[in-house]
Amino acid sequence: MKAELIAIGTELLIGHVVNSNATYLSEELNAIGISTHFHVTVGDNQERILKTLELAASRADIIICTGGLGPTVDDITHEVLAEFAGKPLLEDPQIKEVIKNKFLKTKKDIPQNNYKQALIPEGAIIIPNPVGTAVGVILDYKGIKIISFPGVPCEMKAMFKETIAPYLSAYLAEKESLAAIESEKIKFINIGESQMAEMIGEEIFMQSNPSVAPYATLGECYVRITAKAESASEAKKLMAPVKEKIEAKMKDYIYSYGDDTVPEILSNFLKEKNLSIAFAESCTGGLLSKTMTDIPGASSYTKLNLVTYSNESKEQFLNVSKETLDKHGAVSEETAKEMVLGLQKISNANLNISITGIAGPDGGTPEKPIGTIYIGLAFNEKVEIHKLDWFARTLNRAQVRELACLKTLYKAYKFLLKNIA
Repeated sequence: MKAELIAIGTELLIGHVVNSNATYLSEELNAIGISTHFHVTVGDNQERILKTLELAASRADIIICTGGLGPTVDDITHEVLAEFAGKPLLEDPQIKEVIKNKFLKTKKDIPQNNYKQALIPEGAIIIPNPVGTAVGVILDYKGIKIISFPGVPCEMKAMFKETIAPYLSAYLAEKESLAAIESEKIKFINIGESQMAEMIGEEIFMQSNPSVAPYATLGECYVRITAKAESASEAKKLMAPVKEKIEAKMKDYIYSYGDDTVPEILSNFLKEKNLSIAFAESCTGGLLSKTMTDIPGASSYTKLNLVTYSNESKEQFLNVSKETLDKHGAVSEETAKEMVLGLQKISNANLNISITGIAGPDGGTPEKPIGTIYIGLAFNEKVEIHKLDWFARTLNRAQVRELACLKTLYKAYKFLLKNIA
């Protein structure tokens, strides 16, 4: 089964919006067992969207359109889908009522143009939207499934997860006479994509059932193993030897199975052990604190978050000595240690973390280049200071800060594991 993704929206073409939907959908389709062969972006133009659909229909079994389902005049996706499929566009009274009720809950007047979102191609299956007002549709066209989603990522993801993933899994199983498709993700940290691929071996990536697909993001990599069989147990049996081979080769880098992130793993551990955490940040400017408090339930473990960006604030709030700052500088092992010990004295937290460094683009020297980061970890009487290691690549300021947070939180998690029986 081949899929083509069509992103609709002039804002995508002119660079005002990044098409993150394509990344999400491609990975999720792959997990189901559907290969994405093409990504296409087209503006809000009826003629060009029609031509894009014609081309997609010539080479794909499933066409997924995102965007163009809003209430404004340039939101024309369902109008164009109806024209393409030769179907009239009809107002669905149930969708109209849902839109009306959503606005009533907010106690706001309903703009009449919102009812445009109740216009659906005749015969289409409606995809409910649990988040917003724009529903999607599933349309049959000459044996091809055409699926529409709103362009807002949180809406698209909710609709895909709740409705389309199970629908496509059942559809694929029927088409391929298979009852089960199983998939598992193995996540790695502190290794680059090329090294990961080399260690796992080309022969593993070349096989088809189960298939193994590599992915990489900043600071981490992962593989997704997908198997198809007549039953879930048989699919898992197919996956087992491949998984064992990968684990044997990559055991030193595996940190998670599934979708849990490093911050989520640390958060879950803190909750499980009833531990608290505190941060004293310099170069990350509060990003570490934000990363952890973005997770629901963070109030149960968060004690104190300080941004001590200046030398004066390090002295005033963390009792870092002026002598240390003058002799070793703000970016140093010594300063990171005094920061975390000072934090420990005032935070009343179990785990205390300090971070100081040079994020760039200015401030680097031959002795301390951009990306020089020191962290301090303190748990009871246990204290460790680390200089973060980096991949052999040039990073911009945002990447330095993001990767520093990821590496710090992972080191903090490993530090806790080592020091808690």
